[in-house]
Amino acid sequence: MSTAATIIGNLGTYTLSAQVYDALALASRLAAAVKNRSSALQTAYHLRRLDTRLAEFVDIVNRAMDGKVKLDPNAEPATPVMLRSHADNFEQLYRTLDYIVAGARRAGLTNNSLMAGSIRGIEHHLDAISNLADWFDLASQPEAITKIFNGAEQERERGELIDLAKVE
Repeated sequence: MSTAATIIGNLGTYTLSAQVYDALALASRLAAAVKNRSSALQTAYHLRRLDTRLAEFVDIVNRAMDGKVKLDPNAEPATPVMLRSHADNFEQLYRTLDYIVAGARRAGLTNNSLMAGSIRGIEHHLDAISNLADWFDLASQPEAITKIFNGAEQERERGELIDLAKVE
């Protein structure tokens, strides 16, 4: 079972969508606040909320991948369309978060002690969100996965392996 299908199976389609849309809505409100440099205290509050929400979301996804979240027996099986939809949502969330981090830097908010930690936290979560988008995108294309593994198997059979101990 792919990582994406495991996450959907453990969390359920609608739970996962709700988590992503919740983080995206908060990120979108914050992107608008960063753009017009609204109240520093309000922006700091929203940054902290977003950072906390993202940390919780990434933790839930990691626990689902580890099998620590109880499998929902009524969960719909993951379909390529569903996986592609989630990949699109993760990509949108990534772009919005990246915009927030870049806008905060341009606005000099990374030098503000109230906001710098939250901005770094959001930036830290960018890789996890990007990886989720990539995993779900790849999982939505089962023929591509098969092609990748078949190609790797053929390389191994031809002896086209590299000893990682010799790589500098």
